Amino acid sequence: MDPGSVWSEIKYNACLFRHWSPYPQVRTVTDPFDDPEEECETLRVYVIGTIWVAIAAFVNQFFQPRQPPIQLSVTVVQLFLYPSGRLWQYIFPDWGFRYKGKRYSLNPGPWTQKEQLLATLMASVSNIPAYIDYNIFVQYLPMYFNQKFALNFGYMFMLMFTSQFMGFGMVGLLRKLAVYPAKAMWPTILPTLAVNRALLAPGRKENINGWTISRYLFFLIVTVGAFLYFWVPNYLFTALSTFNWMTWIKPQDLDLAAITGSISGLGFNPIPTFDWNVANGLVQVLFIPIPSLLNIYGGFAFGGLIIASVWYTNVYWAGYLPINSNAVFDNTGKEFDVSKILTNNLFDEKKYKEYSPPYYSAANLVLYGGFFALYPLSFFHLCFTEWHLMKNSLVDIYKSMRDWKKSNYYGFKDHFSTTMSRYPETPQWWYLAILLITFGMAIALIEHWDTKAPVWLLIVVIIFNFIFLIPFTVILSVSGAQLTLNVIIEMIVGYSIPGKAIAMMILKAYSVQIQSQAQNFISDQKTGHYGRLPPRAMFRAQMWATLCAGLVVIGVMQYQLTGIEHICDQKYQAEHEKFTCPGEMVFFSAAIVWSIIGPKKIFNKQYPMLRWCFLIGFGIAIIFAVIHKWGPDFYRKRRPDKKDQILKVQRRLQTFNPSVFVYGMLNYAPYNLSFMTGGIYAAVFFNMYVRNRWPAWWEKYVYIFGSAMNTGIAVSAIVIFFALQYTNVNLSWWGNNVSTAGIDLTGAGRLSIPKVGFFGPDSANFP
Repeated sequence: MDPGSVWSEIKYNACLFRHWSPYPQVRTVTDPFDDPEEECETLRVYVIGTIWVAIAAFVNQFFQPRQPPIQLSVTVVQLFLYPSGRLWQYIFPDWGFRYKGKRYSLNPGPWTQKEQLLATLMASVSNIPAYIDYNIFVQYLPMYFNQKFALNFGYMFMLMFTSQFMGFGMVGLLRKLAVYPAKAMWPTILPTLAVNRALLAPGRKENINGWTISRYLFFLIVTVGAFLYFWVPNYLFTALSTFNWMTWIKPQDLDLAAITGSISGLGFNPIPTFDWNVANGLVQVLFIPIPSLLNIYGGFAFGGLIIASVWYTNVYWAGYLPINSNAVFDNTGKEFDVSKILTNNLFDEKKYKEYSPPYYSAANLVLYGGFFALYPLSFFHLCFTEWHLMKNSLVDIYKSMRDWKKSNYYGFKDHFSTTMSRYPETPQWWYLAILLITFGMAIALIEHWDTKAPVWLLIVVIIFNFIFLIPFTVILSVSGAQLTLNVIIEMIVGYSIPGKAIAMMILKAYSVQIQSQAQNFISDQKTGHYGRLPPRAMFRAQMWATLCAGLVVIGVMQYQLTGIEHICDQKYQAEHEKFTCPGEMVFFSAAIVWSIIGPKKIFNKQYPMLRWCFLIGFGIAIIFAVIHKWGPDFYRKRRPDKKDQILKVQRRLQTFNPSVFVYGMLNYAPYNLSFMTGGIYAAVFFNMYVRNRWPAWWEKYVYIFGSAMNTGIAVSAIVIFFALQYTNVNLSWWGNNVSTAGIDLTGAGRLSIPKVGFFGPDSANFP
């Protein structure tokens, strides 16, 4: 190669890194320049954004208790925001006024990229219904805990407000860790930016590998194609969606269904689906970096092998139960009926002895073992290998609180941080004020109402969230793997205050929501960072959107619990359109198992091996600290002449992330490999083959393709549901029945129940 061309390429890449981004994934969905005069925080953004926040919150909460639920995703809302903004642009007059040199107008001109993105961030608040749905339903309904005060507006508002906003208060502490560093790429937010750019960014005419089509037109074509095709696997020929073809050979063969099945099996199937919604169901395969994706899938497959070994060797009586189920079972192999061990919602030892201990499937056992190993593994591995990052993050947090007048962008020289430093920052004390106010309101909540939750345990939950929020956010920002604290908090509360299920549920809600809200908000902050949205505009818009969405959710829940008869009662599902509340039932069962029965019985006596998984996780962290950090550093000091070779090997070793690998194991019960294998093929094709052979085409079109597929499928699912499935217009033929005709539909235990009528210990030896 000509030395001049090599030097030109080096200069070109250096320019891209310095004045844009070192990551081509980021460059393909962002612009290199910022226009500070572009309209952003306008009246129409708040009006249009609020309307769609309310619509999305209503739809998502209303169908949350349904099986399966229907979701108005942020991708769909983003598509509707665009014509809404354009319509406003054409029908309203340019009426306005000036204040402090800035003009405020009812119609400031064309609907801009920044307005579209800010409205999208508002709508993203409603993407997932508030977690308090589970708390309120389980507390209020007679079939559960029958606590009528749970429907009190004050209680609902306090629980919603504190759980939603306390995580928001922690965002200020994480900005220097997960927003400003260029290394924090956040692959999960790239679809939003891709759609936003396709809709509004001006496209220049160019010929890329023979393609002259614009991003917007390509987006529309793929969206329409996905909309039309999704009718085939979702309604006309559903066997293409659940393509468990190997089980068709011998539908009643339990071993075949357990290993290859797509419904109750492990999904070891090389061709598991022709439905993009299934192939892309667990992770956004086109947006996750290939190393992270392969780590997740490798852990997924490895976990399946462990589950199979547990099932076939009948570890902890798992052989009597279906191999891959998230249900809790009794000692006859039936689903555990928690009402049989309760008297006035309290644990009854006599009834318990007459009934059964709870039992987990093989997949659930491996799932809990993976969770227990992941907590010490993720925390200590990151501390060992990225000690300087962790230390600097804590120092930055301390300095930002001490030197609160100093710019948050101090020390960050990348292009995005440099351009964003032109805008007034959101002061750190704004976030701290929210944190302190919501903490005080949370104390008032648990003290005023009969929750049985002690204040000291709320403080413990917050401390745990703060400790794990840093490593979990770092992992999420670079890999797209979102880890949660729900299992360890259940264990802590169960050991600390056994028998107090309501307290456990409330503290669990705080734990899950503090972390998830903090990470959702920080990811939105990164989205705005890429889109050059003024930080204070994002702060105000998200605060308002969160409040509006929460109020809508409260109103919908009050209607559901008082206006829909027999809601959550499976006997009446045909009368109220499948509102059987599967998530609420799992939440209730977890409260019984983890609190009423208690982890002392479950993990001290019934499943003692699971406790050792904490130590296993710590041991794995040490092993990979040696492999990734300490070993290469030591060898490099001993052999400075081979420094470059050692660094090269070290980088290759670091592409394997043990935390992300174990995270992949957590996707079972009830999911399986069928929900990812097809996506791996697509990711390897687009992100390796196409990217290496046609990099310019990949940079322009691939992210648009992934976003358009998601958009078309989401719109199609809503249309199919309301047009056909809502009114029970079903299509019955071989192509829609063959996938569920065999034992893969329900699964079964490998071993027969003994002649005595139960497996496991007798009542005298119950844990």
